[in-house]
Amino acid sequence: MNRIALHALLGAILKSIMLSSSFGQLANENSMMSYGGWNDGAGSCLFRDYQSIGVNPANLGIYAEDGVTKVNLGFFDSYGLFYSDALPKSQVLSSLFGRNPLSAEEQESIARLFLETGNSYTAEIVPVSLSVQFPKFGGLGFKWRERFSGSTIFTTPLADIVFNGISSDYIDTIIIDVIGNQIGLVDENTNVADLFNGSQVKFNWLREYNLSFGRSVFGNKALSLFAGGSVKFLQSNATADITFDSDSVSGFAAFSSLFDINYANITDPNVQLAGRLTPVGSGMGFDLGATLAVSEKLFAAISVTDIGAIKYTGNLVTVTDALQDSLVNYIGINAATIFSDIDQLFNAQGLFQYLPASEKKVALPTMLHIGGGLHLTKQLDLAADLIQPFNKAPGNLEKTYLAALVGFSPSKNVKISAGFKGGGLTDFDIPAGVSFSLFPYQIWQFSIGTGDIISWVKQDRPTVSITLSLLRFHFE
Repeated sequence: MNRIALHALLGAILKSIMLSSSFGQLANENSMMSYGGWNDGAGSCLFRDYQSIGVNPANLGIYAEDGVTKVNLGFFDSYGLFYSDALPKSQVLSSLFGRNPLSAEEQESIARLFLETGNSYTAEIVPVSLSVQFPKFGGLGFKWRERFSGSTIFTTPLADIVFNGISSDYIDTIIIDVIGNQIGLVDENTNVADLFNGSQVKFNWLREYNLSFGRSVFGNKALSLFAGGSVKFLQSNATADITFDSDSVSGFAAFSSLFDINYANITDPNVQLAGRLTPVGSGMGFDLGATLAVSEKLFAAISVTDIGAIKYTGNLVTVTDALQDSLVNYIGINAATIFSDIDQLFNAQGLFQYLPASEKKVALPTMLHIGGGLHLTKQLDLAADLIQPFNKAPGNLEKTYLAALVGFSPSKNVKISAGFKGGGLTDFDIPAGVSFSLFPYQIWQFSIGTGDIISWVKQDRPTVSITLSLLRFHFE
């Protein structure tokens, strides 16, 4: 009954908002999405409505004081980026999803290139986004995000074993056990861990339910200060953070049953989950932000995102200080991807030895955003951001990020955005996108963009990225 009553109440509130909105009002250029990258773009000043959630919640309070309630609703906005110097554009999509098996020569070449820069990947699916901005009161927002991210850096020996398994050059002897399985032996005089020092594997799948609020704190048209905050309810379906350092390997991993990770002889209750999507961890997080506006033209902003932690208690294992005791019972993978073959890397027949663990608390990938923006005309906006990671949590940037954005609206129903961003493991990329608002009353909006437009026209670029927002609706 309580759940039914809650659904009825939420439905009534949303309906009243829609009915009180003036559908005769046309959407303007400021209501459309901007593309300067995703949450790592130049958005701390210029992202508005629900697009500011996860970047700077203070901007929910910034909108025209025309006495009209504004509602923005989006379904299944999505973003994906994969970066690796080892994978030129001609091979990325096919090998990423295992459609184009790699030859032995290609496996060896890619394995060696992993040593130079590693690879990073991030993806988001946003099933529901909602912002409601009330005159004088401020803006409320909700966003449900599925966040996937990670990075891998392999030394030449580890990359060779990952791709070639027991056929690796670093396997000294191959024996056959009593049931016919092939097992590779590293030379007994070799320090196995020393071969892999400097390597790391990070992966994170985080589900976020974000409630945000932003409003004007004080000011007038000459000078205004906006502040906002978010509270996030978090669940995790997978995480891994494994590092090879100082002649040892350490870390932890937790995967939901969806990944079919076989932990073999580990029978601890904490590594036995019932449902395939049962979370392995949960927690809370917070965002804080502030934006200063001068004459509604010049903006300065600061925000800190992902303050908090996740506690992992399900399917949690720690990686012991050994790599299968110099034994490699592992055949290697046949696609340059951690996605389709992740179970091969982490199950009991993979590379690592495990011990069960009761719980592990992991910080969220906290980031600082500092930005500036300039609203030159109704048609033209400029912005720049510096994004600094605060920790090395799974899913965080590797180092300082820089981003810039130019937004141009040649008409009320078209907005073109472009900029640059770079740092972490990537070179500087050129994100770009275009948004349209359509009749009736320009309510329906859709957008398409990319994190690096050059990668789609130049074959040797190491980045592949796409952003889609096909079901966005604006009411005022």
